[in-house]
Amino acid sequence: MKLHSKAEFLIETENPEIIYNSLRIDYNEVRSKAKLYLAKDRLLLRIEAEDLTALRAAINAWLRLIRMCEEVLEVLE
Repeated sequence: MKLHSKAEFLIETENPEIIYNSLRIDYNEVRSKAKLYLAKDRLLLRIEAEDLTALRAAINAWLRLIRMCEEVLEVLE
C-alpha cells in the first residue's frame, strides 16, 4: 500500500519576500516536493511526500531554512 502525505503551512514573518527569494530555488527533492508561495505578508509552504518519513524530513528541513533566514535578517538589522 502506497501512502501519499501532504502538509501546508502559512507562515507570518516580517520579511516574507526576502525569505521567499532566498529559498525558492531549493524546490523538489526526490521523495518530496515543496512549493513556496509569497502571499501578501506571509509565506505559504506546501509539501507533498511519498511517505511519512519523507514528509517529516521535508517539513523539518524547510522550517529550519525559513527560521535560519529569519535569524540572518535579525542579525543584519
